[in-house]
Amino acid sequence: MDHVYAYLSYFGYKDGKATIEGFWAEMSRLGKDRNPYRAGFLQFVGVADSRAEAMRLYKEPAEYFYGRCLRVDPRWAMPPGYITEATQRAGIQGQVGRAASLDARQKARATTQIEDIVERGYVIVGSPDEVVEQLTEVATSLNVGHLMLLLQFGNMGKELAKYNTRLFAEKVMPRLQPLFSEWEDRWWPQPMQPALRARPASFDPAAIAAE
Repeated sequence: MDHVYAYLSYFGYKDGKATIEGFWAEMSRLGKDRNPYRAGFLQFVGVADSRAEAMRLYKEPAEYFYGRCLRVDPRWAMPPGYITEATQRAGIQGQVGRAASLDARQKARATTQIEDIVERGYVIVGSPDEVVEQLTEVATSLNVGHLMLLLQFGNMGKELAKYNTRLFAEKVMPRLQPLFSEWEDRWWPQPMQPALRARPASFDPAAIAAE
């Protein structure tokens, strides 16, 4: 196996730790190195000038998502081919199946307040310094080189999403980029060689209009 394992989690890094550790155990069994870029993990993030401000700004979007957006009908949780037999036997549950399970639905009803959502690690919020610290812990504890940050969630509006994205890009991301610099990221997309690129067909608006 030499592909990226991208874990798209609704339930944050604390909940995802066992699955990621299982992935690394399997890589060790296969004789693969522990290059962090073999793995990716999705995490909800909300950045603001202070933790108090972040809790205020992202309260409604987070509570909307965890209170209303995880209602998956159990009939659609495990379609044929969704996960392998070995994965089922190992007791590893996909995110759709997880969201549809009775346990998850009960937990979702109990985790609808921003304080609980943040405490469980579903959403990381805080000032840039706090978010850098928390995401560094996520990346190093999970040994994950590809952090996929969900900066728009729930019913978050356009302006708040832009604010969150800008703060993350300007004050958080540059401080995370040196992580794992000793490893080569062999999985990052590379541009296609110019000779192999398809040329777009010529476009003549007048000819189209004539047709």
